Amino acid sequence: MSNPSTQLCFKLGRVVRRVQQYYEQRLHAFGLTPSQFFVLDALWSKDGVSIGELGEQVSLDTSTLTGILDRLERNGLVERHQNPADRRSVLVTLTDRARELEPQVMPLVKELDVSLRHSFPAADMGVFERLLDSFTDVLDKTASGKEDAGQKGD
Repeated sequence: MSNPSTQLCFKLGRVVRRVQQYYEQRLHAFGLTPSQFFVLDALWSKDGVSIGELGEQVSLDTSTLTGILDRLERNGLVERHQNPADRRSVLVTLTDRARELEPQVMPLVKELDVSLRHSFPAADMGVFERLLDSFTDVLDKTASGKEDAGQKGD
């Protein structure tokens, strides 16, 4: 009989759920979900980007991102404007209200990042981050049908 707790994806899912809970608890006071936070965080880094570019930055497809942007716009945190350089494109920009949230929200979410990074040696964290990026690459290839997964670890 299989034990789910021995499966890599189960372990990753457990970690993701704990991170999700952490963010939900801290962001609730600001009326934000974790997904909304990650979109705002990307815009705090680079404001005035196209929906396509924003979707790439936060790894969300256009339909999912559009729903998040709809809610952020209803809450007065983002605006969408036609791109003056390309009328087929829409740019997403932060409102003043969203800019005011950044210094309040970022310390709360950085707390987890700092805590995790300080719990392990820097070399281990570097390996872990490279592995996470590699997992993403393998899963992207698998999803696109270009699988050659599993060859290195055999």
